[in-house]
Amino acid sequence: MSHSLYALAEPLIVALIVLVSAIVVLRKHAPKLWARFGGKAAGGACHDSDGGDGGCGSCGSCGSAEASREKPIHIYKAEH
Repeated sequence: MSHSLYALAEPLIVALIVLVSAIVVLRKHAPKLWARFGGKAAGGACHDSDGGDGGCGSCGSCGSAEASREKPIHIYKAEH
């Protein structure tokens, strides 16, 4: 590769890497915002066997009512 072609290709490759990284971060940390732009939210991809949207209970990823109950946190004093 000639020097001028390398000087053009390097920023394009870096820009592509930054774009892909931004998309991954947006999908994982802001799924509602990602869905607003037309993408499917990460983690919201449960479907029935016929390909339809199965809702919350179709794959069990939403957790059960038992799992969502609050559990007490026990704090113990450290012994010196």
